[in-house]
Amino acid sequence: MTTITPFSCISTMGQIQKVIFQRIYSSGTTKNKITAADIVLLATWQTLQTANDGTKVAVSPYLNSPADDGGDARTRGGDNTTLGGVTEVIGQNPVNFSARIVGAPQTTIAQMKKLMCEAKAGGLGVYLIDEYGSIQCIKDTDYYPIPVRSLFVSDLIHGNYDDDDYNNISWSYLPNYSDLLDKITPTAFNPLTDL
Repeated sequence: MTTITPFSCISTMGQIQKVIFQRIYSSGTTKNKITAADIVLLATWQTLQTANDGTKVAVSPYLNSPADDGGDARTRGGDNTTLGGVTEVIGQNPVNFSARIVGAPQTTIAQMKKLMCEAKAGGLGVYLIDEYGSIQCIKDTDYYPIPVRSLFVSDLIHGNYDDDDYNNISWSYLPNYSDLLDKITPTAFNPLTDL
């Protein structure tokens, strides 16, 4: 039986307003990572933005209407095939994330579409930037991008008379992606406005 640690403060991640894309591996089997001392420095992110190797990061435009579904249970049975007709949980489905990119030039969208093939190969990750200017990512001693799959960036959807033009963006996180999710808030810069 596992021990469950009690908590007294509510944890909230806030609205995701931007993401930073980065390859999972800088080369071969070497994972991209950022140390605790470096993740809070603007200079670190500026260096990664201008890199011309596998460490490069790309910052998205602002995201509107962000939503994820939390990943539901994979089940079987619930009929004569399982004991007592009780449904059995056999795993977890991926977590699906979606958002809108409002009013972006389609040249920007075309650049983002090029990332779709990187995610298909399982080699793309994201750092999430929330409304508080915090960076959400995987923490395991150092900080890592959250692996994503099935990245999709849609063609332009016209807002016509009543709405702005926008493009949809979506991806999936693998099950249990949030087990090592952490957030850190830089004090010397704001990732929402400075990147």
